[in-house]
Amino acid sequence: MLQGIVSDNVLWKVAEDWMWETPLCAAEEALIQKAVDKRKREFRAGRHCAHALLSEAGVQCAALLKGRQREPAWPEGWVGSISHSNGLCVVAIAPDRVYSSIGLDVEQASPLGEDILDLICSAAEQDQMTRLAYTTGRDLASFPLSKVIFSAKESIHKVYFPLNYHTLDFLDARVELNAGNGSFIAQILNPEPEPVVPINRLMGRFTIGNDFVATFIALEAVNSSIAS
Repeated sequence: MLQGIVSDNVLWKVAEDWMWETPLCAAEEALIQKAVDKRKREFRAGRHCAHALLSEAGVQCAALLKGRQREPAWPEGWVGSISHSNGLCVVAIAPDRVYSSIGLDVEQASPLGEDILDLICSAAEQDQMTRLAYTTGRDLASFPLSKVIFSAKESIHKVYFPLNYHTLDFLDARVELNAGNGSFIAQILNPEPEPVVPINRLMGRFTIGNDFVATFIALEAVNSSIAS
């Protein structure tokens, strides 16, 4: 489902059915000991899927634990992103010599509710959604641009947070969509005042299909010679 939106040198995989139910190693199971069943299933699917990708890349990883702020602690030399939505789990990984951080998000392809729209999308972003729906001749019920913006902001956070340990609220970034080629540009409006890695602008891609929205961002490593 991510064909066409993931960058070069990124491995990705959709979790298989068995991954949702099969227990992990003891160290990983300990992280979800007190979790509800839904969270346990999502966590297992994500970790099994991540292990499959790391194994494909030739990386030995006995346990994928949590970092200091509960984010996945990827093996040395690798970055990754995990996303779940409505029975779907997708994982992506990449070598950190190529990308310093990646962000992946999947969401059900339905518009945001009116009760939360203003919390997620700025007035300018909502105007953009209306304009794009008009110019493409589609209605926002079948062309859920609000969910694309929501997903893009989730991916932005997944790129930004592991580098700076700073939480971006939804209105701390502005997303400009290009519906013609499935790309977007994000401006960080309220960055970390003293960032480890200054980031003011990110570029990503999105897709809508099979009842899901997916977004992806890859931040090129400083010394990488491969374009994102």
